[in-house]
Amino acid sequence: MNPQKCFKLKLSRQAILLATFTAAYPVTGYCIAAGRVEFAIGNVESVSANGIRHLLGKGSEINAGDSISTAAGARAQLQFSDGGFISLQPGTLFRVDEYNYQNETDGKERGFFSLLKGGFRAVTGFIGHLHKNSYQVTTAQATLGIRGTGYNMALRDDGLFVNVGEGAVSLSNKAGLLVVSAGNAAYVANFNTAPKLTTQLPLVPPKNLPDPVFTVADQRSSVGNLTILPVVLLSGSGYSMVYAYTATGPTTFGTSGITGVTATFSSSSQLTQYSAGVTAPETGSLGAATVSFSATDGIIGWGRWSGNTAGTGVGPNPLTGAAFDYVVGMPTAVMPTTGVATYSLIGFTTPTDTLGNSGYTLTGTALNVNFAAPTNQIGMTFTVTDNSTRTYAVTGTATIAGSSFAGVGTAPQNGSVCTGGGCTATINGLFAGTNAARAGLAYTINDAIAGNHVQGVAAFTKN
Repeated sequence: MNPQKCFKLKLSRQAILLATFTAAYPVTGYCIAAGRVEFAIGNVESVSANGIRHLLGKGSEINAGDSISTAAGARAQLQFSDGGFISLQPGTLFRVDEYNYQNETDGKERGFFSLLKGGFRAVTGFIGHLHKNSYQVTTAQATLGIRGTGYNMALRDDGLFVNVGEGAVSLSNKAGLLVVSAGNAAYVANFNTAPKLTTQLPLVPPKNLPDPVFTVADQRSSVGNLTILPVVLLSGSGYSMVYAYTATGPTTFGTSGITGVTATFSSSSQLTQYSAGVTAPETGSLGAATVSFSATDGIIGWGRWSGNTAGTGVGPNPLTGAAFDYVVGMPTAVMPTTGVATYSLIGFTTPTDTLGNSGYTLTGTALNVNFAAPTNQIGMTFTVTDNSTRTYAVTGTATIAGSSFAGVGTAPQNGSVCTGGGCTATINGLFAGTNAARAGLAYTINDAIAGNHVQGVAAFTKN
């Protein structure tokens, strides 16, 4: 088949997976191998968990615990029992850490892999299609999770590169989490550096092996290769923004939301300046600060300024070393007034506090919206925890006004409600995109007992 015609087939991805799955792995009640080698060119070998080495060729079995390597100039394509494919590039070391698939997605299925060197192209199968946590790829830079996907992944000397042809992947490490959707690419320098979007391709798909069929949803060049479309926010007016800030010292902090924002973005969608308001004007710009984190999916953007910013008004006046976390997007023009929706986390800034504690992360995030309710339309839960002693479990509600929302919540530390002053959370948020496709929130947690506050922002996509 002509490769270009192959890319244009309109068969559903699930139908293709089912057809290939049933042909290669008849349904039985017995345990089956994790996968088989469909094609091998050059020197391809595996080392089992007990140290036994095998040369691999067409039809060779792949089992949990196997490490598979391709020599210089060698390639291999693996098909797994759930219908997924992995096409290994030359000079790759890939390991099947844990695998279990018994012809059903009952939550017990597992597809855990590691990329130690090189790169591959993947089309996922049934594992991870229903239970997202059942599939992951671990590297030294970040862990990849999926949402039903075709993607490329490559390790280079300067870090990890991933691009997505179908569906979406999540990249997470100590510094943050980023969801990468179809047609986009991401880069991770190391485990302590947050994933970020990029326009660089990780690798060119194999040319000597039959590739798995991709749908027309993929962005392709004229010769069938994956292409990357720039994902940018454009400078201009009409934006909405929410932020959390430390303004003049550890005891002056808060969160705010503003509309009618004129925003200036760099070529990589980093917010560098904003202005808003007539009766109470507010401006902010980087000044001597730096953009310590920035991300966008083209609809909503989020990031952090660190250092001494310049401006007037509430937020842009922190001391040197303080943090200014923001979410910005073009507000939803016509908000839904009926129905309910849940939103999934796509990214966040690493939470920071005023006591100098490090290693905070954001977990357990849920955003549930009832657009028809008159008040308290949004229910929020999330946990902010550091690597030492502090864990704040935030719960609260928020009320929508236009395309913005605001609310408060409780934030008990380590499972108990603070006394003598309380631990409270203040939330400001916004909806962006058509039909409220994205949401963003900024939060501050005030721990009056410890004399501490924690701040950050998070971005969400509508399920």
